[in-house]
Amino acid sequence: MASTRNLAAVVVLAVTVATQAVAQTPNPTLEGGFAALQRGDADGAAAVFRSALAAQPRDAVALYGAGYAAHLQGHEDAALDLLKRAVQIEPRLQQAAVLLGEIASRSGELDLAIKTYEQVLAQSPSNMAVRERLESWRSEARVAGRFEAYKDDRFTIMFDGPAQQQLAARATATLGAAFWRIAATLGSSPSSPIIVTFYTQKQFHDITGAPEWAGGGFDGQIRMPLRGASTNLGEFDRILVHELTHAMIEKIASRNVPAWLHEGLAMRFEGHDAAVAGRRLAAARIYVPLRALRAGFSRLNAVEAVIAYAESAVAADALLTRIGPNGLAVLLGDLDAGQPIDQAVERFGFTFAAFEAELSKRLNARSVSAARE
Repeated sequence: MASTRNLAAVVVLAVTVATQAVAQTPNPTLEGGFAALQRGDADGAAAVFRSALAAQPRDAVALYGAGYAAHLQGHEDAALDLLKRAVQIEPRLQQAAVLLGEIASRSGELDLAIKTYEQVLAQSPSNMAVRERLESWRSEARVAGRFEAYKDDRFTIMFDGPAQQQLAARATATLGAAFWRIAATLGSSPSSPIIVTFYTQKQFHDITGAPEWAGGGFDGQIRMPLRGASTNLGEFDRILVHELTHAMIEKIASRNVPAWLHEGLAMRFEGHDAAVAGRRLAAARIYVPLRALRAGFSRLNAVEAVIAYAESAVAADALLTRIGPNGLAVLLGDLDAGQPIDQAVERFGFTFAAFEAELSKRLNARSVSAARE
C-alpha cells in the first residue's frame, strides 16, 4: 500500500497551514506564492519564494513557503533544511513547525519530529491533533529503541531481536534481487537507502493507522507486519517486493503519480497477473473511473480494496502496453517534473480520456462475455 495516515496528514496539514500563512503575511509577493501553492503550482510557488529569499534571506514566512513548495516538488532534504531555518528564526511560526515534524517523520528523523511537536504543543497545549500525533511518534520511538538493524548500501532492515533475524536476512536477499529488476523497468534507481521496519500486527496498525486488510505500507519507509511470515515465505516476499516498488517509484517520481498507477506497478512487479485481475472485474461487472482511484486506498473497506487493486493492475498493464517498454521512465520523469498524468500521456500520441474510454470498453466487453458464459 503506497501510503498510510502519515502521508494523508501531510496533505491535510499542508492545505491548512498554507491558508493560515496567507492570512498572516501582508506581503503581496508572498501571498502570491501561497496562492500558487493552494492551486498546486509548486514550481511557480518555488520561484516566488526563491526571489523573496534573495531579497530577505531570513524571512521566516518565505522560508516556510519555500519549504512547503520543495516538499510538494518531492525535494524532502531541501524542505527539511528550509523549514528548520524558518523555525529557528521564528519559533512561533507553528505552520512551519507542523510541516517540519510531518516531513521529518516521513524521512525517518523521528527524534526531530518529536522534538518539533513538543515545541508546538508547549505553545498550543490544547491542540489535540498535535498531542495525538506526538504520542504516536513517542510510541513508535519506544518500539524502535530496542530494534536491531541489517544495513547495506541500499537497505536498512529494522527488526526486533533474534526471533526476526532470519526473516531480516531473507528480506535483504529478496529486496536486493528485486531492486535491479524494478530499476530496469523504471529507468533509474534511488540513490538513498530505503528503510524497512518489521512490526507485530498490533504495532503496525497502532503506528501506521493502516486498515486491517493492509499487508504492509510505505510512508517514506517500508513498514510491514510479520503476521505468520515464517510459515508463508512466498507471501512475505510478495509483500516486500510490492512495498519496494512503492518506495522506488516515490524516490524517482515523488509527485503526480496516481494511486492506481502506483498500485498497478507494485502488483506487476510482485508477479500479479493482470489478466486474472481483468477476469475478476468482469465477473464483478464493476468499473470505477480512474479519477476515483487517484488518491490512496487506505480509506477503502476490504471489498472495495479488492476491486481497486484489480482495476489498478489492469489499468497499469494497459498503460504500459500503450507507451511501450521504454515509455515508463519517460512518463515518470514528466510526472515528477510537474505534469499531471492527463497531460503527460499525450506525448505518446493519445489522450487520457481516450485511454480510459478504451479501458472501460474492454472491461465491459469482458463482463458481457463472462455473463454469456
